[in-house]
Amino acid sequence: MVSTSNSSTEGNFQFISIQSPNDAKNQTMRRLAKSHAVKRALRIKRMLQQESGDNFRVTTSEDHDDSRRLVCTGTLDRSFCSGLDPFQTLPVNSSRLQILLGNYKARKAPEPVFSVAKELAFQNFFAVFRTGLADPALLNAVMLSFVFSETGGSINRECLGYQGQAITYIRMKMSSLVEATSESTIGAILLLAGVEARLGQKIQVQIHMNAVQQLLEICRAKGVYLTSGIKRAIFWQDLNSSILAGSSRIFNHSTFAEIQWTRDPFCPNIFQLPLGFQTRFDMLTKEFVESHVSSQLLYEIQQAIDDPIWDDHPDLLLWLLYIGGAFAPKGTVRSGFVALLRSNNAARLGDLNISWSELVGILKRFIWSENAFTSQAKALWEETFV
Repeated sequence: MVSTSNSSTEGNFQFISIQSPNDAKNQTMRRLAKSHAVKRALRIKRMLQQESGDNFRVTTSEDHDDSRRLVCTGTLDRSFCSGLDPFQTLPVNSSRLQILLGNYKARKAPEPVFSVAKELAFQNFFAVFRTGLADPALLNAVMLSFVFSETGGSINRECLGYQGQAITYIRMKMSSLVEATSESTIGAILLLAGVEARLGQKIQVQIHMNAVQQLLEICRAKGVYLTSGIKRAIFWQDLNSSILAGSSRIFNHSTFAEIQWTRDPFCPNIFQLPLGFQTRFDMLTKEFVESHVSSQLLYEIQQAIDDPIWDDHPDLLLWLLYIGGAFAPKGTVRSGFVALLRSNNAARLGDLNISWSELVGILKRFIWSENAFTSQAKALWEETFV
């Protein structure tokens, strides 16, 4: 007896009559009977699951729209997406985590500790922590970073919840040497410090970075191995926090062997100053730091523009004005550089109407790159004098 598959409705059966012993051994008949039996069994199983609700759940149109937004797109690191648990066994709400991953601002939140971007400009989650997303302290700290960025840099009730959970789990880990010195514990502390740095909480940042330093000392004393990824995360979070919150630097490029970038002592002559700087080497003290921000450079030049020292070094002033103005976007800062170029062209450069090629000859005495500087600097020259 098997269910019919063509003419009758579900639940009807078809009786197969056996005329002779050979009919029972017919392979086609036996295969048809088995196929109907399997289909019937699967249909009954699905009906039972539907009645119990084991394989379906009630959703709304909003849920459907959210589910399309939650898919990990090509901009996310696939290894991080693979750590998401569809069975809701993570220490936090997996659905909420997926929603946050769909927010571009939130995805940037864990940097510089780790990155969830596919096109990595930094290191991914598993390169830093060697673990999944099951650690409650780390995952709550990650959620805190995500939610904090989603809110635009403000602390709400959800942030406070994740922050409190992260701190609670970190304190619990301190009772175990193995747990306290793990990458996940250190990473959770770094993420807390990152949020505090963006809030400008200098004292809290200092407390957490000092805690990281103490854990590192324990790791050295006990011979605990830490990944190079977590060491880089410590270095960059310390630097990032000092810039954002003004906390004191604890780590530098010599703290970890992985980031000790030094010049080759056997080839010191490879690194030579350009001619324009060599002639003024005595003026460049150890405190001299090249400014990369156009607005800061403009401010410094404006403060010192009346200093008579520029009368003896007009070519250096010319280079500074072009380097600063060339990369400044149109606006107040760029206009400031243009004004200084015009006023000093008459005052210090003898009102020289030099050609572009002659100007490049002067600029090449200092730091100059044809590929990086030419188009921007020429546009500034044309804007100023042509």
